[in-house]
Amino acid sequence: MSWRTASKLNWLRSLPSVSEDEPLASRTSFGIGGPADFFVEMGRPKAIEEVIGGAVERGIPYLLLGAGTNLLIADAGVEGLVVRVVNRDHEVDGRTVRAGAGLKMMRLARIVADAGLRGFEFAIGVPGTVGGAVYQNAGCWGKELSEVLVEVDGFMPRGGVATWKHADLKFGYRTSALREGKLKGGLVVAATIQLERGDGEEAKALMAKLTRERSETQPIKTKNCGSVFKNPPGDSAGRLVQAAGLKGAREGNAIISPLHGNFIVNEGGATAVDVKRLIERVQAEVRRRFNIELETEVEMVGRFKK
Repeated sequence: MSWRTASKLNWLRSLPSVSEDEPLASRTSFGIGGPADFFVEMGRPKAIEEVIGGAVERGIPYLLLGAGTNLLIADAGVEGLVVRVVNRDHEVDGRTVRAGAGLKMMRLARIVADAGLRGFEFAIGVPGTVGGAVYQNAGCWGKELSEVLVEVDGFMPRGGVATWKHADLKFGYRTSALREGKLKGGLVVAATIQLERGDGEEAKALMAKLTRERSETQPIKTKNCGSVFKNPPGDSAGRLVQAAGLKGAREGNAIISPLHGNFIVNEGGATAVDVKRLIERVQAEVRRRFNIELETEVEMVGRFKK
């Protein structure tokens, strides 16, 4: 049975500041994607919990959105309700830091450096939010969020408010129980991390150096989703794409970056179909040449045709 009944649509339309057929492309780093049936932007955790709880109670599909990185939204858009989470609160207490799910990881990296804390410099290379980083165990330069994370304040529809310890989150390479486990559909409210005391100025200098190096090897000033593929064990997806002769390959206005093989760039007007075709083309060629299956790191959401 469709969720589109008069009473459910009326409930959606009654949500504060809700919009219908809201374009999502500008809310993603890729600049690609169709509209959300219904869209709200919320910062108060309690309000977000009530909205997603109400959606589940009514059988309305929902998607939680942060900075829109590592995401490819279908050209036909997203069914149901999209909730953009923007709670950016943060608190530093000695070596312990609690950060709201909507705070960007790059911003948090600078905040903790200002507080004289070390061990989070890698986050300057993670473009998404804290919530998204927990969801996929984001990382850069060989470091991952799971290495410093203590616990997460969260919410499960029909389960209520919870504190998830490190073990509850079942972290893996670019995944967690929130992405593909018992906590799927759960809301990250805030994350608590523990760092080491150190020289904040040295941390800032290291982050500046890492950013310079990244700008020389990755197309960070373009419209892209970040790394498209997970690195296979003992190898790198970028190396495999290059070895397959696919740097610069294109579908429509989507092109594999000539700078780094694990990035697809939207040159302007690229569609989700363009990107999906390019992803499938890369997977097929790498499989043919090297007998290696490249798994996607980017998550495809919305009304993709089967």
